Amino acid sequence: MVVLALLLAALAYITAQSNQNTAYQIASTRAYWAAQSGAEWGTYQIAPATGSAASQCFSPNPARPGIGSIPGLGGCSATVACSSASTASTTSYQITSQGICPAGDLGPGNLPVSAMRNVIVGVTTQGNACAACATSCVVNHCGGFLGSCDNSLKKCATTCSIAPNVVNNCIDNSCFHFFGLLICDKNGLTTCLANSCAGSGGGGSTTLNYWLENP
Repeated sequence: MVVLALLLAALAYITAQSNQNTAYQIASTRAYWAAQSGAEWGTYQIAPATGSAASQCFSPNPARPGIGSIPGLGGCSATVACSSASTASTTSYQITSQGICPAGDLGPGNLPVSAMRNVIVGVTTQGNACAACATSCVVNHCGGFLGSCDNSLKKCATTCSIAPNVVNNCIDNSCFHFFGLLICDKNGLTTCLANSCAGSGGGGSTTLNYWLENP
């Protein structure tokens, strides 16, 4: 009887452990897909299927997209963070998505636990030719006394496929006249002109560099 009791106790323990392992494996799989869903959301914010690529990380950062309504991911969450580094016309983004799902009731004597998985995505966006042209115009024509811009700025900007009236609006909003000089906020002027490039035909590209699971 004692031996039988020990065998039954051992069998019960093995069964309980097996159930716990299965529950955690299921939660881990769900957490993986939660992280994947968050990574897809973050990547779409930077490089949407239609329209222009983003010029900066999404806000708020980190973000918590509502993935709990996705079938199979009820009770799960994803936290998506973004970091970036830019050169003159290229911006590299790293998106980190952390998915968390509860493992459920693991039985008496076991504290509730959650499974967590991470996905890291690297994306590079190449600024469009129009924006690069506008930046070059400001650099080349706004280096005078006190940062003043010369009379060729307008002509240069219109060669970037920016409408003349739009160029004038950007100059009016970012510059002022001082004793015959056109003094401009070069950062503001560059941003205004570059933002006016959307839909101008300058084009742009997005490259997926890596998509990694990071347990």
